[in-house]
Amino acid sequence: MGTYQPGIPTGRIPLLTDYANVQNNFQQLDMQYGIDHVPFSNTSGTPPTGINGYHQSIHFNPQSTTATNPPTNYPATIPTVSAGFGQLYSVQENDGINTDTALYWLTGGGRLAALTRNFQPVAAQNGYTYLPGGLILQWARFQAATNSGTLAFNVAGISFPANCFLVILQGDDGTTANSNLLVTARSNLSFNFSQLNATKFYTYLALGN
Repeated sequence: MGTYQPGIPTGRIPLLTDYANVQNNFQQLDMQYGIDHVPFSNTSGTPPTGINGYHQSIHFNPQSTTATNPPTNYPATIPTVSAGFGQLYSVQENDGINTDTALYWLTGGGRLAALTRNFQPVAAQNGYTYLPGGLILQWARFQAATNSGTLAFNVAGISFPANCFLVILQGDDGTTANSNLLVTARSNLSFNFSQLNATKFYTYLALGN
């Protein structure tokens, strides 16, 4: 099978002569449409692989990469705003966690929101996830070794690449823990605590980016 040929049919020779080129172009179109879609030539009509025209997946060409917009391409390069139309697009970026692709939404009014970050969320007792806008939310349960100290986020979660905005600390052992819990300091890597009871368990909830 050849490649797609623009300008076919030419109009300068009979279709009887040009039909093979026309047929080849239709076959090429079917192949191209079959990328991310059920191709026209699939006539089985059986979900999920046989409904003509339905998407099977969506591939994005990156709007920009760490090569085209160095050094990190983070925050992402914004495409030209199209007034009245939203744009869903992907970029390759190094967000301080990994170099990978991320998904963004740009409104017709020029408002940009990051929809993903470059890590896989963990749904567990000690876990983390991303939120729209580039935020990271994480949580963990731990037993304090002493009544004061420092807990690194990456012991049970991940370090925040840039900032930790909030840490909420509470007792979590089924009894009344210490009610005077204090988060005395925080950074993107850890937080300091005091007034904990070393025999009891605690949980924290942290928000950052």
